[in-house]
Order: sequence, then structure tokens, then C-alpha cells
Amino acid sequence: MLILGLFGGVAADRFNRRQLLMTIQVWTMLMHITMATLLLSGVVELWHVYVIAFGLGAGMAMNQPVRTSIIPNLVDKKDMINAMSLNSIAINSTRFIGPAAIAALIAATDVGWAYVWAAGALAVVIWTTSKISIPDVIQSKTRGNPINQLVEGFVYIGRHRVILALVLLGMGPLAIGFSHQVLLPQLVEETFGQGITLMGFIQSAGAIGGLTAGLFIASRQNVSYKGRLMLFSATSYGIALLAFAGATYIWMAFPLIIWIGASQTLFRAGNSATLMELSPDHLRGRIISATLLDTALSPLAGLAAGAAADKWGVSAGYVLLSAGCLGVVALTMLIYPRIKNI
Repeated sequence: MLILGLFGGVAADRFNRRQLLMTIQVWTMLMHITMATLLLSGVVELWHVYVIAFGLGAGMAMNQPVRTSIIPNLVDKKDMINAMSLNSIAINSTRFIGPAAIAALIAATDVGWAYVWAAGALAVVIWTTSKISIPDVIQSKTRGNPINQLVEGFVYIGRHRVILALVLLGMGPLAIGFSHQVLLPQLVEETFGQGITLMGFIQSAGAIGGLTAGLFIASRQNVSYKGRLMLFSATSYGIALLAFAGATYIWMAFPLIIWIGASQTLFRAGNSATLMELSPDHLRGRIISATLLDTALSPLAGLAAGAAADKWGVSAGYVLLSAGCLGVVALTMLIYPRIKNI
């Protein structure tokens, strides 16, 4: 994602976005089919996992800027945050059903069938994408040196302080905070004494918060407080991570993961909608791809949190992520205090 994500934004601004999105979805489906074949045939080795992980990461890196940059071509600016919220609702609906269903499927059969299920779901996604009619965008047909086009996007971000602040703020919940998922297996196994089934249900519970928050924002006729919404949700995310550090009983995990799910959806909707509104169409893919740096840095934050958890316990990992998330909010406010007025 770190290597290819930025060029995914360049591709989104150069080529037909729907065709590009379908190509990426087919690639991702093939990765799942390959992994399912390796697992079910019993020939899978560790290097296969690394190669498939790289392939899936490449697909995700290309997918996000392309998919997100399509939304402004389908809805008016005044409805942008509602559209982004509906997008989050769709994602959280699959997260609500998917992890619990896959965990149950793995427990009953084999992990290979989980990849078969995922490949089937992607086939449906490809079919639905083929039905979307996207207005042609003249700017997307421009050609030039991809490196120069990439630099053009960064120059634009650097010259517009508000966009720079939005990208920076995303590092809190989207990079540092989101990496808390790497701590869930250790929390479930060591603190709660449970296995993959409980982890699947906890992840599904997180989607409840995301769905609730998404429905709330999607139903608003006018959201004029996007800046305060982003700051509140990013701060709330950090506080929830800190509370996770003190979670010693199973029942504590469910309200906290719902809280985290709601905070993440609120932040993503506000952040993405604001970036979409402020970005010119011919640069939109590249600006969205810059936010992929947040997602791409998430594994690095996860490594740091994992190292802290291994040395001092899983609570230390959550404390580290909480401090990082809240620190980014404070830094953004220091650099661009007017973000609260967006």
C-alpha cells in the first residue's frame, strides 16, 4: 500500500475509473481464489502467505483512491457527507456479518473455505460495479509523466493548508488507531482466555457502532460541523483505545469496540467528504491516495504496539496507540486551529 497507493491515485486521474475499479476487483478475487486453492490442497507455505498478502495489499492500495474518487461524480457536493456515510454503512454491514460468519465457517470446516466465501462475495461486487453509470470526466483522460503527476498532487496539498491538516489528522484514527486490530488476538487469547470465535464476534460488534454512526450522519440534511465532528471522533477514538488498556473482562470489549467503530465511521465520513469537496476533480484521485499513507503506516504503528505488548503486556500496546492518536489531534490543532470551523 505504501509503494503503490500513491500511484493508484495517479491512475484514478488518468484512466476510466469504473473499468480500473473492476480490474482491481478481479485481481483481488484472483488472490483469494489462489489462497483458497493452496490451503484446500494442503500445499500452502509461509512464502505463499507473504506473496498473497502483497498482492492483496497492492489491490487495496489501488482500490481505495479509485473507488472514493468516483463518489463525487455520482452525487452533489451538498450530499457528499451523506454519501460517504452510506458508503461506510455498506462497509460496516459486511463487517457485521462477515467476521462472525467466517469465524464460524473456519471453526466448522477449514480456513480455506473462508477464502472461497470471500471470492464469491467479490464476484457479487464486480457484478454490481458493472451496473454503475459514471459520467465521463475529461480531466481523467489527460496524459503525462506519472511521476510529475504524482508530484503535482503533493504540491497542491502542500499549498493548501486545510487539505494538509486533513491528511495529517487522518494519521490519528486511520493509521495509529486503526492498528489496534493487531492487538485483538493477544487480548482475546491472553486476557480473556478465548479463541478465534470470540475475536470474530468482537469484530462484528464493532460494525454495530459503525452502522449506527453511519445511519446518523446519512440521515442529516445538513452537516455544517464537519471539523468539530472530525476532532470529536478522533479524540473519542483515542480515549476508547485507552479504555481498552483496562479491559479485563470479556463484556468490556463489546461496548468499547462499538465505540471505536462509531468513532471511525464518523471520522472517515467527515474527513473523506471534506477532502472531496475541496479537491478539484482532476486531482481528486491523487489527493485521496495521499490519505493512503495513513493506512499504509498503520502496520508500522501495529509493529510498535505489538512490540510494547510483547514486552510489557497488551495494555501497554493500547496505551501507546492511544497516546499516538491523541497526540496527532493535538498536533493538528496546533498547526491549523481553524480546522474546527470547517
